[in-house]
Amino acid sequence: MTRRGRVSWRNVLAALLGAQLGTTILIQVLALDLQAYTGTFLAVGAALFLFVESPRPRGAGQAMLAFAFMLVGMGLLSQSASALGGDPAVQDLFAALGQLPLLFLVGAVLLTLLVQSATASIAVVLALVASGQVSLQMLMLWVLGANIGLVLTVLLAGWADTQGRRLGLATLMIKLPLALVGAALLLALPASALEALPGDVLSQAAWTHTLFNLVAAGAIFFAGTLERCVTALVPEAPTPVRGATRLDPSLLQNPALATNAVLRETLQVFDNLHLMLATLMRAVESGTLPDNASADIEQRCQEIRAGSDEMVIFLDAIPDDALGDEDRALKETMDDFMRELPIVLRTLGPDFCDAIARLLRQHPEQWAAAQPLLIEAGDRFNKQLNTVARMLMRERPELGRKILERKQDNSRWLIQAKNSDVRLAYPAWEMLDGFQELNRRLSGVAYVYCRNDPEAEDL
Repeated sequence: MTRRGRVSWRNVLAALLGAQLGTTILIQVLALDLQAYTGTFLAVGAALFLFVESPRPRGAGQAMLAFAFMLVGMGLLSQSASALGGDPAVQDLFAALGQLPLLFLVGAVLLTLLVQSATASIAVVLALVASGQVSLQMLMLWVLGANIGLVLTVLLAGWADTQGRRLGLATLMIKLPLALVGAALLLALPASALEALPGDVLSQAAWTHTLFNLVAAGAIFFAGTLERCVTALVPEAPTPVRGATRLDPSLLQNPALATNAVLRETLQVFDNLHLMLATLMRAVESGTLPDNASADIEQRCQEIRAGSDEMVIFLDAIPDDALGDEDRALKETMDDFMRELPIVLRTLGPDFCDAIARLLRQHPEQWAAAQPLLIEAGDRFNKQLNTVARMLMRERPELGRKILERKQDNSRWLIQAKNSDVRLAYPAWEMLDGFQELNRRLSGVAYVYCRNDPEAEDL
């Protein structure tokens, strides 16, 4: 969840601490020493799973089978541990580890990392308890080490992602100090004090595991302080630097392919212009400009400018003499469009956004009069954008002439719109002037594309 960015690592931390507390119940069940009932669990579980159609009893049977198989594994581990415990070499090993408790703790960490489960790691040492080789103090140290190993598993799993790294580090900051304090207390207390604890050895280990995770879960009450510390230690990763376009320099070896690659990126620019226009027209229709609209449009303009600069350089590197007539005309048209683009972006982006903000703020009473004219102007410009994009894709050769004809029609309409309504506020007048500038700049590329067309020259 943290890698996909859909859930904050702070929320996942709460769920993770709760889940780790919940899994301690399994150790509590194992401490009850139910191996004598393994056959019962197997029989009842198999009967429910194999012969009952209802999903809930089948699920319960599947769970009972899983638990029975775990008991079988525990029994096999216990038998193996008992046989191994009689080996003099193993006795000497555990006698040495009794003198090196921290090494025993590290062993628990490593085994938990290997099996990626604190429950499995603790189950292994519980099996060794039957052989008499593991004392209560060493058993509790093993439980603490298993919890540290589980935290390191979370940290390693999320290390490749900033949010995952923060999650793992937060868990480590909670549980590592607790485990170290617990280990220090265990080593400082005499063995007689530990033996005074209620229950048998297995129950004492299970409760140690549960209480440790219960105390750790209480750290959620200090989530604010923990968040500040983790954010300071793991800052946001910088955005990787990459080119603004997907133009591959190796395409220059084939000029025709290179020209088509620039066309693909140019059409992406048209998509971004459509999105910018749609954002502004929604504000015109609703009478509300979002607070972040200006910042979003400025960021989109910067991205388009960066891509445009790359495309101009790329187009200059394509040799004209290696292109056919149509590809050469396409190259020159795109180059001309890229050089007009800065003015188009400034007019459609910051200028329009500022004009809409001033119109809403300073002339709210004149908004109704300006709204239909601005919507109509935006719709006309949107159609012209579509026609220019289709012309570049060479859908029909007569589209260039249609662009020039539409330019004249749009120009006449804009002049009439500005002169027909004396109540028009000055910001709305500025926007209509801007649409006229966009109409002229955008349509100018058609002159390059259609310069060999006699009918277009007449226009």
